[in-house]
Amino acid sequence: RGSGFTFDHYDIWWYRQAPGGSLEWVSIISTFSVNKSAPAMEGRAWASRDNSRSESSLSLWALQPRDSARFFCVVSHG
Repeated sequence: RGSGFTFDHYDIWWYRQAPGGSLEWVSIISTFSVNKSAPAMEGRAWASRDNSRSESSLSLWALQPRDSARFFCVVSHG
């Protein structure tokens, strides 16, 4: 959940970091709710947003052990 800024003016980027690894882009949902996923997560990751609640979430499916990671979101003024 975002606060302190106008949520619907920002793209929401999702990243993951595997243990001992670097940040890897997973998915983005734009200010216009256009969704795009990284090739490695195509068909397995979907970002959504609820501007009225200043919330974004990331749905994942068909997960494999190699997908174990911490997931982070970042806002970017689009």
